[in-house]
Amino acid sequence: DIKSESQFRQILQEQQNQSEEENEKIENNEKSKGLFLTGNFGCGKTYLVAASMNELAKKGKKVAIVYYPDFLRKLKESFSDDFKTIFNDVKNSEILLLDDIGAETVTSWNRDEILGTILQYRMQEGLPTLFTSNLTISELEVHLASNDSEGRIKARRIIERIKFLTDNITMIAENRRKWGI
Repeated sequence: DIKSESQFRQILQEQQNQSEEENEKIENNEKSKGLFLTGNFGCGKTYLVAASMNELAKKGKKVAIVYYPDFLRKLKESFSDDFKTIFNDVKNSEILLLDDIGAETVTSWNRDEILGTILQYRMQEGLPTLFTSNLTISELEVHLASNDSEGRIKARRIIERIKFLTDNITMIAENRRKWGI
């Protein structure tokens, strides 16, 4: 258990150091797996990944950090306007973070037409894709499945793509928000 802010910062630094090797691969245009980072609320998942992506952006990489539930809302609002541009900008980004996947309300449209299409494209193109979630990969599969057999099959397909694209890491720490950091 983490008992203090200093312990939290030490663990955060250790995990950030581990991600530097992956950043070097990305910087050198080497193939690199993404990351599925799961953990409890407020443990620093987004903070850690966004900091890493900001460093890559400073070095000229085109990154997209997308809060997934908000992205889906923006897509719905843009149907008659710039849907295709918004969707393609995210789908085609050099490095993509889908933040807080599993916090959205699942529909067949956002699971199959949006998430499935993005993941299929990124898998085919070998583009690094990162995820943060409060759900484990198996909990995410249940979340995506809805309550029907077709949904379970489609959720399984999504999860297989996520597994292909990423390494799965669990980050457990006290809620850092209670320290205001």
